[in-house]
Amino acid sequence: MSKFKCAVIIVLVFSLSTAAFARRRGRDPFEKPQVGVWFGPVTPVYTTAEDLDTYLGGGLFLRTNSFIQGLKFGLDWSYQMFRSPGVNRLTMMPLYGSLIYRLPVRMPLAFQLKAGAGGARLHARPDEVTLWEPLLTLGAETSFPAGKIFNIGLRIDYLFIYEGYIEGATQNGHIINAGITLFFNLGG
Repeated sequence: MSKFKCAVIIVLVFSLSTAAFARRRGRDPFEKPQVGVWFGPVTPVYTTAEDLDTYLGGGLFLRTNSFIQGLKFGLDWSYQMFRSPGVNRLTMMPLYGSLIYRLPVRMPLAFQLKAGAGGARLHARPDEVTLWEPLLTLGAETSFPAGKIFNIGLRIDYLFIYEGYIEGATQNGHIINAGITLFFNLGG
């Protein structure tokens, strides 16, 4: 099955589950399915910071409610580019699923914790090497409603790119993403 067909099936399943769960939720905007964007700095840390410089990144995310109140399923994709002190440049496109737990503090601000896994497509220049690496992520987010439809927030994510399975690899990748988010509450 082609990558395009897989992506279409994932979006359809996500959309259908979003519509089903949207009807059963109440007035709290954070309990509605969401689609959004983020933009901000992407910062290599630990040993990764020795090879790459901080630059900018951005991405898209989808979230739908689970059968457990306060827990959501998320799908994130982003585009991140890093420059290095030399002539090299790395482009990374992580794609991962996550569980998002909203802390049970009822106030206008929502605090959420995230954990997930997936893969990251890495493309190194000028070597023109492209490969997929396993990815683990942890994160936190805070946001507030700006009406019934929009939410504005801040997020911080730690991405761990696992390269230990590659023969001769001496280190893994460590990236911190921080960003401003804008997302839309679906389902009215």
